[in-house]
Amino acid sequence: MQKIILDTDIGDDIDDALALTFAIMSGEIELLGVTTVFKNAAQRAELACCVLETLGRPDIPVYAGIGKTLLQSIPDWERVAANHHPRQMDILKKQQPSIKPQPERAVDFIIETIMAGDGDITLVPIGPLTNIAVAFITEPHLAEKAKICMMGGTTDRVQPEWNALCDPEATRVVFGTGVPITMVGLDVTTKCVMTCDQVKTIGAVNRPINQICFDLIHLWGGDNPEPRPTLHDPLAVAMMIDSTFCQQREMRIEVETRADHLRGATVPVRGEPNTSVCVDVDAERFMSYFVKTLTS
Repeated sequence: MQKIILDTDIGDDIDDALALTFAIMSGEIELLGVTTVFKNAAQRAELACCVLETLGRPDIPVYAGIGKTLLQSIPDWERVAANHHPRQMDILKKQQPSIKPQPERAVDFIIETIMAGDGDITLVPIGPLTNIAVAFITEPHLAEKAKICMMGGTTDRVQPEWNALCDPEATRVVFGTGVPITMVGLDVTTKCVMTCDQVKTIGAVNRPINQICFDLIHLWGGDNPEPRPTLHDPLAVAMMIDSTFCQQREMRIEVETRADHLRGATVPVRGEPNTSVCVDVDAERFMSYFVKTLTS
């Protein structure tokens, strides 16, 4: 069973909540803890608690992480955080969870847990990499014991992916640590779009977590009566269960932080590989497994 720490910006796009649900319901992952990142990280931690309680896993600790980016000033961050309300809050707060986020900092939890392990714990960041970068800056020896399987980046288009774009400097730090990285990026995740029937199948199960996932999908979809989420984040979790879902290629990735229109771009360059990049995916098999997991 794979031991992981899930680092997430749960609360805006739907795939974070689906990834957390998938990780628990798979039965193949030992989730040691959840850490939150980006903008209002404290409210995101409350959302994670709501999902975990609905799943019957109040034993899994949740830690609020860093809301600002590496280069963002405190006043700018406080202004952004005060004005940011994760869209899923209104639905999930109806759950009124009895569990609360832990008082410790997410970065401290990441460092302490990885360093106490035997090199068998994987960090699975599915949001901006701020927490992860700060953890490696704080404890340089972390790279000797950690592994990363991240949702982010892209190599098949000249543009930055959202998670990398949100904190390009943090992304650059992580790719420069020497830690083993599996990059599950837009090259593969964009091929994993749910069908309307798959969404309906998940919602048809008479179970609280299924109804919450169904409601969140429709909240994310807005006015679209038949929303079809792309399973970016769940695919990164799935790679912890079965790495054959994706074909991988060793590459050296550098992160652009200077050119304004390309900040956060993950660029393949010549040199010794530092990343295992997912370049193709058996989307049909993965999607079938995902739906089966959430409806079993």
